Amino acid sequence: ELLVVIAIIAILIGLLLPAVQKVREAAARMQCTNNLKQLGIAMHSFHDTNSAFPANQQQVGTNVWESLSASYFILPYIEQNNLFQQIVIPANAPAPGSSTAGAGNAANWSSAYSGAMNVSLKTFLCPSSPPAPRRGTNNRGWDGPGSNYAWSYGSRTFANWDSSSNGMISQLKRTRMADVTDGLSNTILAAEILSGSNASATGGPGKYPYDIFYAGDAPFNAVVNKDFATVAELDAIGSSARNSSQGVVTANGSLPLWYAASQSALNTAAPPNWRWPSAGGACCPGGAHDWGNGIIPPRSMHTGGVNAVLGDGSVRFIRDSIDVLTFQRLGNARDGQVISNF
Repeated sequence: ELLVVIAIIAILIGLLLPAVQKVREAAARMQCTNNLKQLGIAMHSFHDTNSAFPANQQQVGTNVWESLSASYFILPYIEQNNLFQQIVIPANAPAPGSSTAGAGNAANWSSAYSGAMNVSLKTFLCPSSPPAPRRGTNNRGWDGPGSNYAWSYGSRTFANWDSSSNGMISQLKRTRMADVTDGLSNTILAAEILSGSNASATGGPGKYPYDIFYAGDAPFNAVVNKDFATVAELDAIGSSARNSSQGVVTANGSLPLWYAASQSALNTAAPPNWRWPSAGGACCPGGAHDWGNGIIPPRSMHTGGVNAVLGDGSVRFIRDSIDVLTFQRLGNARDGQVISNF
């Protein structure tokens, strides 16, 4: 009889455990949705005050890469004004949305990087995603409190879309709602990303889907239309990235207040949870991928897709199976194509 009871208990556990896991994931996905809604509202509040969205690069140090992301500028709108005020933008820093080597203040960047930028913010973290590697464990310095959301630069196959960005957010230019001619409800503002695994902290192999793999520039240069790469062109880049001998970098999803692509920005060149690794060109193996060629698609641990906030502040779950061209058009704010069903 005891064996029968044990067997019944085991069966009940087997039946209940998946149900409990589903409930937990549903709650986590809802929290993730709420986080993106908050970020969307914060962006709208910034736009109401400044008549434009923030650019994704504000240099504060003496080097161009010592720059803050758009996420820094919306801190006051997500009840983080004290953190916002901890980082002082030097008087000689370039204007928001510009970049000039030699401007800024090195001490100010050092203080920002070691202090305020290392604060973990729940609004930038999806409960379903694995935590970012602990700060100080990557010998290249590209680790931090973690970030699971990034602003959309659009559909181009670049990781520095400055003035050529076709998305809602640009690296070096403030965009306005009026610039989103395809309609705010048809354009992605931000979506989910995953934190790097830290596997390459000592130069070792990277880990899919968390890390960036370097593909070299050749497959990127072969793309005919940089705004709308074909599936075959994307597969060529992905295959090169997976088989790359150039190494990987685990910068993605670590520092939400840093401007680098994969930290606070992504693109929609490839579909959500792309079957290939996130890919960089040949610009900077061993460092953060913040310029040059790159494909940084949205990624999540949700089953079947990712959450994304659109320009009107609504949050949609976009499935991995979405047509590639449709997804690219959702990232492109000015291609003249209205997407009604996705």
